[in-house]
Amino acid sequence: MKTGNKRTFLLTAVVFSILSPDLLVTVAQAQSKSFGEQLVDSLGIFIAPFAIMIVGGFTLIIYNAIAIRRKAFIKDDVVQPIMQELQSLNIEGAKALCDQYKLPVTGVLKGGLERIQDDELDIESIEKGLEEASGLELSKPFTWINLLNTIGSIAPMIGLLGTVTGMIGAFNVLTESGMGGESSKQMAGNIGSALWTTAAGLVVAIPTLIAYFLYKTKFGTIVAAVNQVAGEMVFTLVRAARGGFDGEEEAEEQEYAEEEFEAAVPTPEMPPPAQ
Repeated sequence: MKTGNKRTFLLTAVVFSILSPDLLVTVAQAQSKSFGEQLVDSLGIFIAPFAIMIVGGFTLIIYNAIAIRRKAFIKDDVVQPIMQELQSLNIEGAKALCDQYKLPVTGVLKGGLERIQDDELDIESIEKGLEEASGLELSKPFTWINLLNTIGSIAPMIGLLGTVTGMIGAFNVLTESGMGGESSKQMAGNIGSALWTTAAGLVVAIPTLIAYFLYKTKFGTIVAAVNQVAGEMVFTLVRAARGGFDGEEEAEEQEYAEEEFEAAVPTPEMPPPAQ
């Protein structure tokens, strides 16, 4: 695991470890019951969804730490042989290597190469193929990142639902029995349950949303690199088909091609955070 992945995982793990036990134990210490009894009694029917979200959140954080790496999208030892095939104008050989090495960058490149018909290089058609393949290949990994956002958005809502139901129970007790005696204890218990669900929702949401934004930023950088490499490989093919360039002409053509392909292969649109 690279340093960046380690830092991301450690940060979210530290947030979980700080928030989860300390916050809940502090609340439990204010109660007469033990931590476990208070947790089960207060969360009630909400304990199952919170447990699922905690396990799911940790699993997604670990999975994305492994999956969102540059080497999982681009490998230099794969790009170089494809470059050589394109320089030799061996399009079928380049396609075969793309099929052999299943990476997002090879999937994007093959989408452009598939648009070449009868050895005619239609730049507009290749650009469209790259764009479509980029959206398809690079949207899949982001699905797992976006699940962190989903968990982080749903958890506070479930906590709020528990808060509302607890407050409803407290006011019902107040309406039926008034203040004082056992009714006051029962009302305080309902309010305590309401606060427990709120705390549990925040314990789940905070680390998962931190991980979501960290991985989203890293993924955007990787997507830009994938599109750049795919554009460079197609430019290599175009340059080879035109017989190569020399001097200033080569520099001008390279600059033009890079601008064209960067504009033609945008970063896949990421869904907005759930409200």
